[in-house]
Amino acid sequence: MTKTETFKALSLGGAYTLPYLITIHHPNVGTAHYINNNEDVTYHGVTYEASAFKYTRPKTVGGVLQNGTLEITGIRTCALDIVEASDELFTVDVIGVLDAAGDISPLKHFHHQYGSVSTDNGLKIVISFSNDDRLDMNFPPYIFDADNNRGNA
Repeated sequence: MTKTETFKALSLGGAYTLPYLITIHHPNVGTAHYINNNEDVTYHGVTYEASAFKYTRPKTVGGVLQNGTLEITGIRTCALDIVEASDELFTVDVIGVLDAAGDISPLKHFHHQYGSVSTDNGLKIVISFSNDDRLDMNFPPYIFDADNNRGNA
């Protein structure tokens, strides 16, 4: 798939979902690699485990990615372990998409680290992505540091 064909396929609606390769990473639990496909796929030496999930890519508004969701089964995946251990940051990266010919087209712009998570008794995990909202903070905050005031720290 060319870059144009990939983004055309991503933008089309329909009753199908492209097989996305995703990576979920937590600094203490580890990294999980999944593909919403019937069989495992190896890409750049990493095996992406076949899993059931639905990734809704974020919309671009004014050049900024907004929203997006990941609904993944909690059964037989360590995604639930990552979510339950997360009192801190975990990230979700979409590595690429698998086309009908079996080729993987890499994606580099879908990196998520902010959002909210809900679980359905461990059966399904829904991660709703949001953007960095620190620019919407009301100042003065209690502490000025590089985390809440990047330009003046």
